[in-house]
Amino acid sequence: MPSIFVSAWVGAGNLGDELLFARLQAHLRAAGADDITVTSLDPAGTRALHGTDAIHPRDLIGTIRHVRRSDLVIVGPGGLLQDRSSPFNLPYQLHRAALARLTRTPVLGIGLGADPMNRLGSGALLRLALGGAHAIAVRDEASQQALAAHRVNAVTTTDLAAATPSPPATDGSATLIVSLRPWRQGGRLPVRWQSHNLAPKQIEATAHALDTIADATGLAVRFVAFEPHTDHPLHEAVAAAMSEPASCCVPELHELLDLVADSRAVIATRFHAGIVALVTGRPLALIGYAPKVTSLATATGAPIVADDEAGLKQLPGALADALAIGAEASANALAEMRTLDLSHADLIERALQG
Repeated sequence: MPSIFVSAWVGAGNLGDELLFARLQAHLRAAGADDITVTSLDPAGTRALHGTDAIHPRDLIGTIRHVRRSDLVIVGPGGLLQDRSSPFNLPYQLHRAALARLTRTPVLGIGLGADPMNRLGSGALLRLALGGAHAIAVRDEASQQALAAHRVNAVTTTDLAAATPSPPATDGSATLIVSLRPWRQGGRLPVRWQSHNLAPKQIEATAHALDTIADATGLAVRFVAFEPHTDHPLHEAVAAAMSEPASCCVPELHELLDLVADSRAVIATRFHAGIVALVTGRPLALIGYAPKVTSLATATGAPIVADDEAGLKQLPGALADALAIGAEASANALAEMRTLDLSHADLIERALQG
């Protein structure tokens, strides 16, 4: 039985990352790999949620031991490859792949997202860690170009979460699901040490847009936090600033799809809130805070506005367009994404065969 070590961003409370790991785990088990260990900021929680072994990223001795004994080290899935949030992000995400190269353990990058990286040394680190990988699969063309700019070759597949099984179709209730992300700037500290102060302008502009939407459509706004420690305080602040009633929730992973499926439409800043809208067949309007969200809008035809005051003023029109378009156009995009997801199984099989 092959032994797999996964270097991912798990156990941080982000529902999108947990969805991704669940899909990767399904691919690995289909390939006959049940001996799986993943890096997790909450190893006990990850063991309970996913039923797999987990070690904390700061467990360096455990990391070295697992890398050396593994048949394959997987980097991903998720938007791990970026240096915008902190100069520490790339070293943090890639040092295990570099260790695997030193121990001659095969490396596979799968389901990765990459943003343009411009900090000094980022390109050299990417080549050091991933230059000898069996293969690197990224979720969109923008990620492929971001790596190509540093002479790292990658194949374009799709986001693994797109292959999440869809719940039974429903007509949906008179609810509008909203998943927001706070405005924030990159800094010098690691992301988990950075402060996430709420921006009054974001709160005011979003509350006004959602009041306009609720009044025009009769939909009840329900905020869904994909990353609770940052999103939920923003959701509560926007709900308090609204004139129309709104509710906030922090769902568990197993509740997420049914919650979104029982809605009329979705407004998403969070990338994986957009993916879940596709999976559940809900009309979608996007708020574009990052290249990955723009790529999703391009791939699906979903209306998108900028994540600033001017863009948020256009949100009522974007949702009206999404409701007029319906979910049929995005259904075709989802079918294409799920076809591309089949290539992940092939990449895993080839990597395990050497």
